[in-house]
Amino acid sequence: MITRALILPCALLLLLGSMSCGKNNPDQIAQNEIRELLYNLSQDFNRKDMARIMDRLHSDYLHKGMVSWSFNQQWLEHMGRFALLDIEVLFIETQDNKAVVHSVNTFTSSIETLVLTEPETVGDISYFIWHNGQWLLYGNQEWIR
Repeated sequence: MITRALILPCALLLLLGSMSCGKNNPDQIAQNEIRELLYNLSQDFNRKDMARIMDRLHSDYLHKGMVSWSFNQQWLEHMGRFALLDIEVLFIETQDNKAVVHSVNTFTSSIETLVLTEPETVGDISYFIWHNGQWLLYGNQEWIR
């Protein structure tokens, strides 16, 4: 027979156990931080704050031959063409200090919509590295692909 004296302590233990599962898992912490970074990046895009977006790039950014200067130019063109960016993160692969984000990125304006399935389509905001205590866009580190 279960008494009231046992129910409360057991319920508290279950609650504490379930709350601590995701908080101490380094992989889950990394995924949450990357999701937040991408959300903030989309908000920066929507506010047309290119400087803030560039703050999210690693100094050694390289993606399919595109360095940070090229990234800046490409995203300024996107900002001129589209009003909004929505990033739907599907899943994130992490390994050591690197991560790859699989997402659907939707750029919209009053006259057109561009939907990119990443990293397969362009992938310029899909590759990350943990550097100096934060996740940064890193690119795939390839000159051609």
